[in-house]
Amino acid sequence: MESNNARYADMVLMSNAIFTGLDQEASPGFVAVLGDRIVAVGNPKEEEPWIGPQTKVYSLGDGFIMPGIHDNHVFFTGYMSMHRGLDLTNVKSEAEALKLLIAYAEKLPEDQNVYAYGWDSDAWGNLPKNEPLDQAFPDRAVVAINRSKSYCWMNSIAIKRFGFTPDQCSAEARAVMLREMLQDQELVKTEFQDFCSMLAKRGVTSIKDIGFDQYEGLLPVLEELAGESQLSARVHFVLEPVQSPLNTDFGLHCKAEYNGDYLRFQGYKVMVDGVVADHTGDMLEPYADMPGVTNLRPVDYGAIEAAVMEADQYGLKCILTAEGDAAIREAVSIFEKCRHVNGVRDARHSISDLECPHPADLKRMAELGIFAEIYAQVLLLNPSHEEAYMAKVAGQDRESRFYDYQSMLDAGVTVTCGTDLPLFITSVPDSLYAASARLFPDGSPEGGWYPDKGMPREEVLKAWTVNGAKHCFMEEKTGTLEKGKYADICVFDRNLLHTPAAELRNSKVILTLCGGRVTHDESH
Repeated sequence: MESNNARYADMVLMSNAIFTGLDQEASPGFVAVLGDRIVAVGNPKEEEPWIGPQTKVYSLGDGFIMPGIHDNHVFFTGYMSMHRGLDLTNVKSEAEALKLLIAYAEKLPEDQNVYAYGWDSDAWGNLPKNEPLDQAFPDRAVVAINRSKSYCWMNSIAIKRFGFTPDQCSAEARAVMLREMLQDQELVKTEFQDFCSMLAKRGVTSIKDIGFDQYEGLLPVLEELAGESQLSARVHFVLEPVQSPLNTDFGLHCKAEYNGDYLRFQGYKVMVDGVVADHTGDMLEPYADMPGVTNLRPVDYGAIEAAVMEADQYGLKCILTAEGDAAIREAVSIFEKCRHVNGVRDARHSISDLECPHPADLKRMAELGIFAEIYAQVLLLNPSHEEAYMAKVAGQDRESRFYDYQSMLDAGVTVTCGTDLPLFITSVPDSLYAASARLFPDGSPEGGWYPDKGMPREEVLKAWTVNGAKHCFMEEKTGTLEKGKYADICVFDRNLLHTPAAELRNSKVILTLCGGRVTHDESH
C-alpha cells in the first residue's frame, strides 16, 4: 500500500467481498476513488491514509464490489420502441385498448403517429384486427407492439408507411418506423438518459449498442450527450446494415470521429441465420421434429462473406450473429478467410448468439481470436425444463450442445455477455442462475440442466466485465478494479460467488459508479 501524500480520495468503498476481476475469489478490503480513477485497491485497515474530511466513505459490509458491467449486445432502439407512447400493459381487452388509444391520440398533434406497447393477446383472448384502427384512425399511422414483441396491432396506413406486417415485426422489419421515431431528438435524448439510468440500477457502466444503417437520429444525440458529459454509461456503437448495404466509407468516418472513452465506434453487425426454435437457424443436420430440413430460411453466405471481407480489409470489426451450428461454422470460415486474404491483425471480430456450436468450431474460434457474445440469461426464455425446446428441435443426442459454455472456455474462446436487450434486461444474478446453476425459471431440473456445460461463477463475472472491455479495446482502461483504471464499479447487496442458486435472483445492485460518478445509490 503506497502512501497518499498528495490528496485524499473523493470516496472510499470498503467491503468484506471485493472481486477485482484479477483473481478467482473475492477478498475483504477497500477501493479508493479520486476523480474518475481508482487510486488504490488494498486490504482492510489500509484505507485510512486515503480518508480525509471530505471523503465519502461507503462501509458496505458484505456488499459485493466488482467492476462495472459491460453489456456487449443491446438495442436501444428496440427498448425505445417498447416504451414509447401509450402503455397497454394492464388493459384487459381490445375494445378497452381502442378507447384508450382514441383518448390518447386526441392529446397529440394531428400529424403525429400513435404508438403503444405492452398489450397481451393471452389476456385479451385474441389477436386484434386492424379494421377498428382503420375506422378510428383514417389519417395517421397507429402501431401498438405486444408484450412479447411478436405482433404489432397496426392500421393499414402504418402497414403501408412502414413496410411491415403485424406478424412480421422484428426490429429489422421495423427499421423504417424506428428511424422515424428517432427524428424527435429531444425526446430521444430524454429516453436515452432514462435508458442509461435504468441500466445503472443493474450495475451497467458500459454498453455496446447496435443501430441500423447509419445510426440516423441517434448518433447526433449521443454526440451531444457525450460533449456535455451527460452520458452515464460508456457507449460503444455498432452499425447493422438493414435498408442499405454495409457502407465502409461511413464506417471509416465513424472510426476516425468516434474513438473516445464515452462514445466509440465498434464496427458492423451482420445477421447470418435465423432462430433455431422456429427452424430458421441453419443446422448441419436436419431438425429432429422436421425431417430433411436444416433451415426454413436459406442464407446467402456469399453476400455475407463479401460484406465482411470488405469491412475487414479496411480494418473494421464485425459481429456475425449465428445460432445454428452450420451458420456458426460458416461464420468462423468467413473470419478465417479474412485473415488469410487481408492479413493477420488484432481484429477482435465476434460471433453472437452461438446457440448450438459444434465443438470443432469452438477450437477454430479460439485459434482465430474470435470473441463469443453469449446471452447468458437465455435459458430463462423457457418456463421450465419440461417446456424447453432444445431436445424437441435438435434431438436428445444434440441437446447438450446448446449453450455449451464450458466447451468455449476449454477451447480458449474469450466469452463476453450480452442480452440482445430488449430480449432481456441486463441482470448479472439472472445470468449466474441460468449460465452457472443452469436452472430454468421454475428451478428445474434438480441439480441443473447439463451442469457440466455451464460457466463457473467467476467466469460469468469476467465475461460481463473484463472480457467485454477487451472486446471493445478498453481493457487497459476499465474492466477490472486496479489502480489507474477508470472507476467503473458496481456493488451488489450480497456475495454473488457464494449466494445459493435459489436466492441469486433476489440479489440487487446497491451502488454504481461510472468514471467516478455515482449513477445509482441504494447503499443506505
